[in-house]
Order: sequence, then C-alpha cells, then structure tokens
Amino acid sequence: MKLGLRGLAVTLVLFFAVQAQAEPGVPGVPPELGGPGFEEWVAAHPEEGWETREATVSGNPNAVKGGRLRMSIPEFPATLRTEGKDSNSVFITSVAGLLYEPLLTLDSNTLEIVPVLATHWKTSEDKMTFSFRINPEARWSDGAAVTADDVTATWRLLTDEGILMPYTNILYGKYEEPVAVSPYLFSVTTTEENWRHFLYFAISMRILPAHIIGGLDGSEYLEEFQFKMVPGTGPYLLKQENIDTGRSLMLTRRTDWWGANLPENAGLYNFDEIEWLTIMDERLDLEKFKKGELDVYVVSRASWWVNEFNYDEVERGVCLKRKVYNEKVQGIAGLAFNMREWPFDDIRIRKAFAHLYDRDKLIDKLFYNEYEKLYSYFPASVYENPNNVHYEYDPELAKQLLAEAGYKTRNADGWLQNDKGEIIELTLTFDTPSWERIHTVLQEDLQKAGIKLNLKQLTSITQFQNNMDHNFKLAFQSWGGLFWPNPNSSFHSTTADQTPSTNITGVKDAMIDSLATLYDEEYDPALRVDYIKQIDRRLSEICPYGLAWYGPFQRVVFWNKFGYPDGYLGRTGDYLAIQTYWYVDPAKEKAMEEAIADPSKRLPTGEVEDKYWLRKLGKL
Repeated sequence: MKLGLRGLAVTLVLFFAVQAQAEPGVPGVPPELGGPGFEEWVAAHPEEGWETREATVSGNPNAVKGGRLRMSIPEFPATLRTEGKDSNSVFITSVAGLLYEPLLTLDSNTLEIVPVLATHWKTSEDKMTFSFRINPEARWSDGAAVTADDVTATWRLLTDEGILMPYTNILYGKYEEPVAVSPYLFSVTTTEENWRHFLYFAISMRILPAHIIGGLDGSEYLEEFQFKMVPGTGPYLLKQENIDTGRSLMLTRRTDWWGANLPENAGLYNFDEIEWLTIMDERLDLEKFKKGELDVYVVSRASWWVNEFNYDEVERGVCLKRKVYNEKVQGIAGLAFNMREWPFDDIRIRKAFAHLYDRDKLIDKLFYNEYEKLYSYFPASVYENPNNVHYEYDPELAKQLLAEAGYKTRNADGWLQNDKGEIIELTLTFDTPSWERIHTVLQEDLQKAGIKLNLKQLTSITQFQNNMDHNFKLAFQSWGGLFWPNPNSSFHSTTADQTPSTNITGVKDAMIDSLATLYDEEYDPALRVDYIKQIDRRLSEICPYGLAWYGPFQRVVFWNKFGYPDGYLGRTGDYLAIQTYWYVDPAKEKAMEEAIADPSKRLPTGEVEDKYWLRKLGKL
C-alpha cells in the first residue's frame, strides 16, 4: 500500500500523538537521563552505581476498597500546613503521609530503603552527593508530572526563614540547592558529611509541587496554606469543602492515584473517605463511639481500658478490643524542667523533683499496672543505656537535695523557704482534663515536701506553643520516638535557645555536643549505638526531665466490621496506621449489623492481646 504525502503526514502525526500519550511524564527524555527505558540502561551500565530495591507487600491482599472510617481528635490542629510554624504535630504528620510522598521510604516489613517518588538512587564516593531518578509515572493530584523542579522548590521553601521553623531551616540549610540534570535526574550535595543527611533528604522530606509553591516565599506560604492543603502525589486528597475548621476534616481517596497499581500498594489505602471529628471531651468521645458515631476508639486511659469496655457489644463481639504490640518506636514523657531559669537552673532542685515523682503509686493506683517506668531518653531500644541514673521516689533524698539548694526551713504556712524567706511555688501546665487527677498526686506529694504546686490546664495548641517557645517553668510533655535518634534537635546546645525548638528544657552540655558530632559522622551502626548510649547516660545525669512511664502497645476498640493484615498496625505503626492498613469487610459488616439487630447473636471475639510482630521477630 502506498501513501501520498498527505497520508504520510497524517500517519506521522498520529504516531507521535500516540507516542506522546503512551510516554509518561515529560516527553522526549532519553533513558540515560531518566526517561522510559532507564531501568534497562542501568542494568547495562552497572558502573554508574545506581541502586533500587523491590518493596514487599504489607497490606491484606483481600482488602476491599470503599466505605468511610470515622475517628476523632481531641483538638483541631493549629494549622493544616505540613511545613513551618505549628506544623510539628503527630496528627498533621499522619495526614501528610496520606497526601504527600517522599523520594524514598522504609519498607514496612523489612525496614530497608525502597522507592516512592524516586525509583533509583546513588551516593558519591565521598558520601556528600546524592543522586535520584524520579519515576516518570508520578503525578500530582492535579495531573501535572513530578519533576526535579518540585524537589528544588520544596528545598527552597524549607530553607526560607519565613516559615518560622529554625531547626528545619538549619537542617535543610546543610544541603546546597539541588541540581537538575534532566526533568527526572537530579543531585544534591551536603555541606558537611553526616550519615543521616541522605535519609533526611530522601525519606523525611515530603515533596511539594513547584507549580503551586514555587512563587511563594515562606511567609506567603504560611498565610496562604494555614487551613488548606497543597496538592500532593499521595493516595488521598483533602478538598477545601471537606474542611470545617475547628470541627472536622475528611480525606477522600483518589481514584487516579499514580501509585495505585504498584505491587507494594496492594491492600493499602482502602477507605473511600477518612473523617476526623474534633471531640474535646473524653467522656463524650467515648459515648459517641458506643453509639456508633465513631468506628474506632483509641484508649489512652488505663482505668477505662479495664473498666469501660466490658459492656454487651464487646462481650458479644460486636465491638472488639485489642492491645497490639509491635516495634513502634517509643517516645518519652514526663515533667519538663526549664533549666534556663529559676528554680530548675539548679540541678539539685531538678533531682529533688524527680525523687518526689511517685511513679510506682501512679502506676499501681491509677494505671492498673498497665505501664512501665521510663529510665531512658531512648526507651525500649538498642540505644537505651542500662547504666543510667535511676530516680526513684525518695522523699528523704529529695529533702537533702533541697536543703543543699538552700531550702532548709518551713514558714508559718508549711512551705520550704530559703534564707531570704522565698518559697518554691510553681505552676504545672498540662493539656488534657483527665491528667488533673494524675498531677494532683504529685501536687500532694510536693506539698508534703514543702513545695507549692499549682495546676493549670491549657488547650493542646497553647500548651505546645508555650513549650516550643520555652514559655514555661514546669510542664508535662510527651514526645514521639524517632527510628534514627537525632540528639541534635532536642539536646544540642545550638538548639537550646532557638524558638521554636524541641530542646524545650534548654540542654547545653559540651559532652553531649561532642558525642552528637561523633554520632553524625559515624557510618558504623554499632558505634552509633554506643554514642547514643553515652548521650542517654549523660542526660540521666543532667536530669532535664522527671521521666514518667510508657506503654509498649496500642489499645484500640472498634466496631467489628473491619479487615486488616496480620498484626493490625504493621511492624512499627500506631493507631494512625489504621488509615493505611484497614478496610471495611462487607461480610463482617453484615454480620455486625445482624448482631446489633439481634442481641442473642454473638460474633467471634478473638484474643485481646496481639503479639504477632513480636513473635515474627523472635522477641517472645
């Protein structure tokens, strides 16, 4: 068959149109520059040093898409931004993980580095330059292709002082501006050698779209996205019409998510909608769950876990309760002493308070022996130092320490005083109403010791802001743990006087600074563990916190309509992982509804305690 010039022209137009349609992302990028065929090119050029790895499947392969998950938060977040001032909250981090993606992540089963937005990566011989290849398939929720420009725009935002997050500025200021080789290949060079710099850039940094944020400086970003979300590449959207500021927000599953068909995402991100309701009152929160207005209740109070969940629906299996153990990194909690000012600039007073904190009584009388005492700033991990200083309840030792600090006699009202007649009167701030009964025990014990303690409840937002701005003397504070400890952010002298910063107690110690530097420069994991253990020991000597307690588990109660993978929450997840792993099981939902309608019906309840991951990892 012969084609005339006109026919040939039409054929060529159609050919290139089909090619452009079939070729993902930016057209015309050759394989060696990251375009289609890059995998084959890498296989033929191993000397280039590119790495990649297949991720494992962590979801339930039988998961069904659909349905709505309803959960609650005690207070609406101070901002819906994922970066900058007030964004450092567990809830916002969780939401961000559903809307945005990093270049790489840790496999939830093996904890090895695996692809997300980037398919390949490599590190230079001097360990100072990192290169990445972006997946040409990756798309923003508005349909735009992800390119190296997005990485550069994100870096520029994170280094802009206008976002009012000094530590973020410092962290990402240790990288030079990323250099694009092509739309899909780029490199970034650090200004100092540190084994964590690759991880922070590749795993911790959520990539934002250049075509949205690229023209904004830090202060403009703060203002424009205070209560709305930048478009992302993740499996969910937060539409503006689904934000009821102060009351609720609802995430919507994307039907056009670029990563939906990747093998590692099978059985994940199943709910069509995830709704978060703001319920400030704990009792109201519980009652709404019992009425079926919430699907999952996270049990934070030990007394409620023991006493509140023995009602009919739980006994019959209509609702299930689970205490899930896994390898979730434990954080710390306790009395934060502001060491910058009186009275906690005196180590003797810090130690006295720690010895007046009767954790045994609290755990026994109020917590039904559900918890374990904290003795480490890196608890239940390889980094915990077994030789730390332990502060047990010892009022006689506390009395001696207070006397050494100058508080030896009592005034007419029974308060300890120094030679000037000054007493120790402090206000302990906290953010949850149920904590008042807990802190009252400390208040009474301090009163016996001659110290006047006032209790003041603040909103969670105010409490967090005050602590981050170091506007307190004594506060109860809890922190989530990090998979890779970062002593610089919370315990290095350079962060002690920055605001906001997580070094809220004002730790300034030359030994810790030196060990933190050695830790940053060390590529041998065993030696890094040793450095953190030494930091842990030194912190126990300094006593910046009166450490409290922890529970190495997650307690949840839920309506029996869900499916989930073995272990419920993944190897390292907490209750927020429910959003990722669970799904509405139609058969279970039908059985649950029938049991609700017929009180004579019972459903299987299973074991309350789940230690799947501990068994799998040989920890039992």
